Amino acid sequence: MCAEPSPGNRPVKVLVVDDEEDIVEYLRTVLEDNGFEVEGALRADEALAKISGWRPDLVLLDILMPRHSGLSLYEEIRRDPATSSLPILIVSGYARPEEFQKMESGLLGEAGVPAPDGYLEKPISVPVLLDAIRGLGRGKPGGGP
Repeated sequence: MCAEPSPGNRPVKVLVVDDEEDIVEYLRTVLEDNGFEVEGALRADEALAKISGWRPDLVLLDILMPRHSGLSLYEEIRRDPATSSLPILIVSGYARPEEFQKMESGLLGEAGVPAPDGYLEKPISVPVLLDAIRGLGRGKPGGGP
């Protein structure tokens, strides 16, 4: 099942945030081929602007980024009442749940920030990615809010 819209509904909007442009473009291609509407952001400030203006249904977020880390961006998104419930999947080479949980317990856990909605490890498996999105209820026809 893909995310193609049904009549009267719009495609699911996914924001891909990664400092590696080739990864953003790869994920954009994969997701667009599966019926999603996709925007990319290479920096945290760009991601925040797109979240505010474009209003995605889901964010795929790399956590190891220069300057403004993905973790601090994640925390900023979760602390803002307007975006606190925005589904976020962590997509990273450091995304094994047990490894990330160690890091998040020290950085996010103490700050009272809830865990992400999922973790995907690079290199990204397309079926695993699509299953993770569907698992959030975002990959069904007309699955956008």
